[in-house]
Amino acid sequence: MGKLTSGQWTEIAIWLSVAGLAFGYSFEFDREIDGYLFGASGWPRAIIAMIFLGAAGQFVQDLRKAKTDPVSDPGYFSQFSEHGAYFIIRMGLTLALPLVYAMLLQGMGYYFLTPFFLGFYLYLTGERRATMLIFVPLSIYGVITVIFTRVLYVGLPIGYWPGFYDFGNQVVILLRG
Repeated sequence: MGKLTSGQWTEIAIWLSVAGLAFGYSFEFDREIDGYLFGASGWPRAIIAMIFLGAAGQFVQDLRKAKTDPVSDPGYFSQFSEHGAYFIIRMGLTLALPLVYAMLLQGMGYYFLTPFFLGFYLYLTGERRATMLIFVPLSIYGVITVIFTRVLYVGLPIGYWPGFYDFGNQVVILLRG
């Protein structure tokens, strides 16, 4: 096993912090639900556990793949030339976008905000074809929306800001009608 880069340490710290903060926040809405053993925070905590396990698994994989002596690898320093300012900005946006989405979700609502989030996130991952930037997010959005709104009958956030609330309500009425 070798040494990890500062970027790898930062990544594991960010993911473990997100998991820890989310787990701590889950106690804010933890209450018993009749007929459901794990209460209101059961599913969120399962997802938080997956985030933690994924981060831990990535950390172990990074440790196994880490180089013991970077000077002995002639291609080691070439990796830094590939990561210019554009790459750093894109990676920062990739990490920040889900946080911004989560902050805006209650006010703007799932039904309005999610297609834009999915499209922008797909763009950040490198997809540039317009048909894919439209078709893939709308397909994902449609499947998730129909499953939760029509099949499971679970209320997704409709938003409370003026205009967004009306839009979210109309979508729910159309889907459940």
